[in-house]
Amino acid sequence: MFERRKRHRFIDQNEVLVRTSVDKYQGPGIAAHTYDLSTGGARIITSKSYAVGTVIRVRLNLAETDQFVNLDGEVKWLKPRENEDLYEIGVEFQRLTSQAVLTLIRHLYGRHEGIPTTVA
Repeated sequence: MFERRKRHRFIDQNEVLVRTSVDKYQGPGIAAHTYDLSTGGARIITSKSYAVGTVIRVRLNLAETDQFVNLDGEVKWLKPRENEDLYEIGVEFQRLTSQAVLTLIRHLYGRHEGIPTTVA
């Protein structure tokens, strides 16, 4: 099978708060968590279904640290989980700041493989 992802994904569970433009990116949001994560996107497990193409704001609380990062992303795919009232959504991050990318690199590569000297 052809791998379309440009970045390495890590199995990494982090608490997530999801908001949409409908609620003006404010309010309590929907509690969720990541299943996997990269510097370009995430698979998020949530109790709410989001249509493909929906733009969401994600507050990602990085596990085992006191850090969080706010990211905008577009829902690229949706899959209901069998025998559960949960959904998996594939989110591609958009308009990443250099600080957000650096925070993700330090979190993912620093814990698992060591921070790379070059990033594609």
